[in-house]
Amino acid sequence: VAFKSREDHRKQLELEEARKAGLAPAEVDEDGKEINPHIPQYMSSAPWYLNAERPSLKHQRKWKSDPNYTKSWYDRGAKIFQAEKYRKGACENCGAMTHDAKSCMERPRKKGAKWTNMHIAPDEKIETFELDYDGKRDRWNGYDASTYARVIERYEARVDEAKVDESKQMDFAKVEKRVRTTGGGSTGTVRNLRIREDTAKYLLNLDVNSAYYDPKTRSMREDPLPDADPNEKFYEGDNQYRMSGQALEFKQLNIHAWEAF
Repeated sequence: VAFKSREDHRKQLELEEARKAGLAPAEVDEDGKEINPHIPQYMSSAPWYLNAERPSLKHQRKWKSDPNYTKSWYDRGAKIFQAEKYRKGACENCGAMTHDAKSCMERPRKKGAKWTNMHIAPDEKIETFELDYDGKRDRWNGYDASTYARVIERYEARVDEAKVDESKQMDFAKVEKRVRTTGGGSTGTVRNLRIREDTAKYLLNLDVNSAYYDPKTRSMREDPLPDADPNEKFYEGDNQYRMSGQALEFKQLNIHAWEAF
């Protein structure tokens, strides 16, 4: 860079300010393109080793030519030639010319193709590609999307099996009860312990001062209708179930076990 005097430096600054304000035409590079006056000098000035005579943005652009990068991938499993007898220099294990015995991917034979001269493997197709930066690091390069159909088929098969198992479990969990209907009563199948046609226990007596119903445990220990006819009541509270029938026998059996211990 040639040395500039103080006066030349002052004129250069005034010219840059005028270009930024739009009062002077923008500077033109080597290709005849205008340079934005708001671009800093450290970006518009080329490095010294490029021997640039005037400001330019060519050094900021991609100046390396692109090589012949390819987007193709290896032809998996392709064979090019099938030999009928062992050839000198071929793999001692399988008989292919494209690799040696150390890099052979076949199962090691008890007697290799070099000695048996039978079951000669075909030669593989050897390809070389020049990939760019992204192509070398692309984890999905060469992936065949049609192979994903097998994954979907396996998933659908598992979903169907799960549905069948779920339906079997639901049938096993059904409770056979006598359903009282308006038609006189017929045998049906319900999944709940309470018949949906029966009135819920908390609706038997809507009085605020009646038996307390706990919504968390769904229990009503006292009788909601203590003054009603016992022959017409089908629910007398949870305590009645605990103090009668097999529940009472089981309780007495536990007490007997405690006392015996």
